[in-house]
Amino acid sequence: MELFGITILTSFLFCLAGGLFFADKTPLRSFLAEFPRSRKLAHLFISLSVFWFLYRHVSQLSEADFGEYKVLIGILSIGIAIGSCFFVSDFLAVRGLSILILFYSREALDLAFLQEPASRLYLVAIVYALVIGALYFGAWPFKMRDFMKWVLSKRTRSRNLGLLLILNGVLMTITALSY
Repeated sequence: MELFGITILTSFLFCLAGGLFFADKTPLRSFLAEFPRSRKLAHLFISLSVFWFLYRHVSQLSEADFGEYKVLIGILSIGIAIGSCFFVSDFLAVRGLSILILFYSREALDLAFLQEPASRLYLVAIVYALVIGALYFGAWPFKMRDFMKWVLSKRTRSRNLGLLLILNGVLMTITALSY
């Protein structure tokens, strides 16, 4: 993937998340309210995170980077993922989403590194904000529950957040077209 592709994908994800918050439907509101403690989403996010880690990081290890221990690292990673689903299942969906955001951020920042257009810095700034959010909510996942409760307590808050995310996605698309 190239810089244009990752920027368009990021803008699409922002528009999708914004649409979830902007839509004023009861099933979506209950889905967002239950997200932090959802076991199904926790298993999905942790599985995707482990797969991403094994495929993009562990499989690429050279001998100088503990490459001879790929199998052991893979088994330990899968064991930790399965163990976390059983023993640390509270707010695991938030932690899994945080891991995915951090992996995605690395890919986006690697693609933006030393690229020519200065407009790529908008993507970089947004990605760094996502990293800060992922670290914050990954460390204190119950804060995501509190944030969701606060946002969803008034329809204007959720609609304004959704509109902000959608506008950010549109602005990112416009930025991508200037590359």
